Amino acid sequence: MMNRWKEIVYTIAAIQIGVGIAVMGVVTFIPLFIFDLGIEDPGQAAFWAGLISGITPFMIALTNPWWTVQCEKHGHKRILMSILLCMTVLMLSTAFVQTPQELFFLRMLQGASGGFIAIGLSLIAYVTPAEKLPWAMGLFQAAMVMGIMVGPVTGGLVADTLGYRVPFLLFGGLAFFCFLLTYFLIHVKKPEKTEKSRVSMLENFRYFLSNPLIRLMILMQFLVNFGLTGIGPILPLYIKQMSGNSPMVATLAGVILFAAGLTSALSSMSVGKLSSRIPHAKLLLGSTVVTGVLFIIQYWAPNVFLLGVFRAMTGLSIGLIMPIANTILTTSVPAEKRSIVIGVTSSASMMGNVAGPICSGAIAMQYGYGAVFWSTALFFMAAAWMLWSRRGQFSH
Repeated sequence: MMNRWKEIVYTIAAIQIGVGIAVMGVVTFIPLFIFDLGIEDPGQAAFWAGLISGITPFMIALTNPWWTVQCEKHGHKRILMSILLCMTVLMLSTAFVQTPQELFFLRMLQGASGGFIAIGLSLIAYVTPAEKLPWAMGLFQAAMVMGIMVGPVTGGLVADTLGYRVPFLLFGGLAFFCFLLTYFLIHVKKPEKTEKSRVSMLENFRYFLSNPLIRLMILMQFLVNFGLTGIGPILPLYIKQMSGNSPMVATLAGVILFAAGLTSALSSMSVGKLSSRIPHAKLLLGSTVVTGVLFIIQYWAPNVFLLGVFRAMTGLSIGLIMPIANTILTTSVPAEKRSIVIGVTSSASMMGNVAGPICSGAIAMQYGYGAVFWSTALFFMAAAWMLWSRRGQFSH
């Protein structure tokens, strides 16, 4: 399809690293930044942290289908540039907010400006030859993990040394650099419309939801995302409570998230070998149970160091869940619908990213930070029970 497809794939992967760093870089200090915006009560801070963390993925889930349609109308490059330019302006503007309400509003607009991942994956699928698609998707996945690992550490270090507003300026500049990379290095033609592309989103939802195994995997992904994102907003606050008045709270939170991301990435790379020896259903069930148990153990951690160790151990089990669920999803539909099922289910499962932070913020405000670990463990155990009760639906 394209003579320069590999160059485009490498460029998209590099941009994804930059976008991932910018997006994830604010996770470690936004809960702490809220205290600088006039909130003094820790419970209120946890509530606002959950609300602000949840609104961005909620808006991404709502607007992703619209942005995908715009790709077909205007081409991938123009939409990518629009998303990155919006991200640049909103990041820079966030450095000057004065209230939690203003921070919430700008984070909402950032979510509405579109999710880069879905468009990036769509572009890779468009330009890459079919026989090279697994390699290209693997490279993009590696870029995603790298951004997730590096972002929190970078944001935490900058926030602890230069203040909570400077990272927004830094990440806004990084987003603009990604915009320039897109403008100068990505050259693609606008996709041609086909009969398959005219199938409505509602018809796709009906088709996929008629498959009970796909319904189960969508629910599984929702619960996993719910459990994962629920910890994020309260982790810096929990570390602050555990470590006293340490001046490096954001950095500690970033290092812990980095360790969990690293172990998760290493675990994900081993899925192929493990699934060749262990049936998908058993591997998915076992990793879900272990994850639930490890969240309880995190609550019992007596210090920040052991909390980090247990988070890293949790990353090992979590790293197995999503790749297996996605494998089950893609092998449960015809080959021509595999790319569509990922797009449809991603919007549904992303709602877990919305509900997790909001519910954890409310739980922390009402019952304390520790209750979030127990409730997260409960959600994973509930997911394990559903997998066990429906194990007959798996073909292998």
